[in-house]
Amino acid sequence: MTFNKGVANVLTIEQKEIIVRKLAAFEGPRAIVIDFVAVFPDVKCDENDVRRLDPTAGAVLPPDLYMLFMQTREAAMLDPKSAPFAEQAARLIALSKQASFYISNNQLGEARAVLRQIAEEKGVLGAKGKVALVDEKDDPIASIIRTIVDPKKVENEQSEQAETRNAE
Repeated sequence: MTFNKGVANVLTIEQKEIIVRKLAAFEGPRAIVIDFVAVFPDVKCDENDVRRLDPTAGAVLPPDLYMLFMQTREAAMLDPKSAPFAEQAARLIALSKQASFYISNNQLGEARAVLRQIAEEKGVLGAKGKVALVDEKDDPIASIIRTIVDPKKVENEQSEQAETRNAE
């Protein structure tokens, strides 16, 4: 891993703990920097400072920060709210918003890809993008019955019914 050879910004233990907690919760360095600068506007922090505190990227942390990382990571893995897109409805909502964005910006190629993703998510598209002909929930077709109707016979019956109505 390569870092800028410049001097790292000096962060307090509290600031390092905030960064480590966010890294453990699977947040990316850029998002962490944005949040950090919002909380600490007078402190300089860049993505390299965040990466220097990421044990998954090879950083060696003091034992207390490493334990904090592991405890927070375990809590994030066990919390169902930490993965909101694990639910199909949440994924479909997010994909629908993306499709609307792309369509409104006339990015039709991207919109088409997202709409295809929605179709795959809903099960409309099967393997390799082929249309699913039989829904798994429906029973497959067991038999086909063919009925042949003689049109002359139907015409004769209709004319007989009309004559009986006129006679009444």
